[in-house]
Amino acid sequence: MTAPLLRTPDEILRAALEKETSARDFYAELAHRCHVDFVKELLLRLQVEEEKHAALIRKALTRLGP
Repeated sequence: MTAPLLRTPDEILRAALEKETSARDFYAELAHRCHVDFVKELLLRLQVEEEKHAALIRKALTRLGP
């Protein structure tokens, strides 16, 4: 499978944001279903980290402007 051709900074950042958001949701879903405390805690920490990444990308998109 090949990655889509991303040409502009805007396209690149939007694709990255989609990946980060997807990863955040993935970890959240796994944490919701997990019944082992230390694993659930790790999954929730990973969810938070992915949200931090998404926030950084949103900030960069804002700096790029419309």
